[in-house]
Amino acid sequence: MAVSRRQVIVGASALAGAKACAPESGDSAAPEAVARIDHVVFVMMENRSFDHFLGAMKLLEARQFEGLTADMGNPDADGNAVLVYRNDTDCQDPDPHHGWSSAHDQFNEGANDGFVLDYGGPGVMQYMTRDDLPITWALADSFAVCDQYFCSVMGPTWPNRFYGHCGTSLGMRSNDFPKGGAYEIPHVWAKLAEAGVSHQYYFSDLPFAVLMEGALDPENLRYFEDFVRDAELDRLPAVSWVDPGFAFNDDHPPHHVAMGQEFLAAVYKALANSPAWKRCLLVITYDEHGGFYDHVPPPTTDDDYVADGFDQLGFRVPTLAIGPWVKQGAVSTVFDHSSWLKYVCDTHGIEPWTKRIAAANSIAEVIDTARMARNEPIEPPAMPAFDYDDQSVPDACYGQGVFGPPPPEDGGATDTATPARPQPRHTSPVGVTEPWHEVFAAVYRDENRVQEWSRLRAWIADYVRNRPVDPFRRR
Repeated sequence: MAVSRRQVIVGASALAGAKACAPESGDSAAPEAVARIDHVVFVMMENRSFDHFLGAMKLLEARQFEGLTADMGNPDADGNAVLVYRNDTDCQDPDPHHGWSSAHDQFNEGANDGFVLDYGGPGVMQYMTRDDLPITWALADSFAVCDQYFCSVMGPTWPNRFYGHCGTSLGMRSNDFPKGGAYEIPHVWAKLAEAGVSHQYYFSDLPFAVLMEGALDPENLRYFEDFVRDAELDRLPAVSWVDPGFAFNDDHPPHHVAMGQEFLAAVYKALANSPAWKRCLLVITYDEHGGFYDHVPPPTTDDDYVADGFDQLGFRVPTLAIGPWVKQGAVSTVFDHSSWLKYVCDTHGIEPWTKRIAAANSIAEVIDTARMARNEPIEPPAMPAFDYDDQSVPDACYGQGVFGPPPPEDGGATDTATPARPQPRHTSPVGVTEPWHEVFAAVYRDENRVQEWSRLRAWIADYVRNRPVDPFRRR
């Protein structure tokens, strides 16, 4: 599945704004005499394994990191080998199994040979290529590829996302709604507030933080468009988390990966255009493997819930560290989602509040201290243009993702900013439960905002296509 048809972004013209924002000699924003990192930005996408997204860079392009070889495979029910093969579908449907039991069956005590058997077919052995993921692979060309970054839990989305925010899931193994409205769980947002560290939680259609008691401080909760504005106006806080659109561009099957590429291109463009580029560290990762094959058996670590099996890390997930001071190429330090929390703790003098965070290797291992000592930052490279017709995305490529909004009530809203352009379709996500409808409506506060996810799709499409956008559209 190559993303082809219509040019949407980000060649040299997309960085014209970055050059326009570049400081002049004598400007107060001119390069610092001493290199430093003032802003860390963390993005967590959904449900892809390292080998599925990045492994073929070794197989096809001889990249020097722990990736795929042509003889890798898994047995099917008849004992026949199913080898890794080139992706041949726009959307992975049905979604591969990735719950606690399925993931452990796929692991099979370290053999990593249960993926095909668990899925009941070969689809989990597919790998993506540069044609499928032009932005991700281009970023991997220029920045750090973390080829030993494992998800925190050998299980599904919510426990892994809790580890990303909290360094623990309190023993939670599945995606269970809290009975009291939100989980009382220690999280980084409270720790940052206590320490007086500036921070923002940016979201696209619905913030995962709604599941954590005390994490939705209105002063620190903003829309994705605000992230773009804050980056381009040099107003980023010390710590930022950016959620994708869980209804459409988070890369959770069956979502079309071109929409995920569009989102990541927008995140990168905002930082590349920012006067703060030389003081930024961006980490892009995925919550868990999504049931897709990975050949590296994950290790164990310390945890407050070792007795319940939480010493076992999950499978590798595609992870890139991006910025002016990162190492280029493979970084093979063992990381998990608590590694960015360890970085935050070390940077801001916060005591690690769980055994997992204390045991983690800090994501600071991606930083090229020699480059910093030389004060020779990596300039933001232009991303390749890619073609993708958002009106040709099959209906099957929309789905629930980690949440999914309620179905449209009025047949689809209209984006008044660009009325002459065909608008995205409003396909009802599958499997959405009534309690989440209520949460979604509460977050957006009025009935018109239940359509916000599709309006945001149009906004991101405009932004990465270098069409005029209103950064205050949702205010």
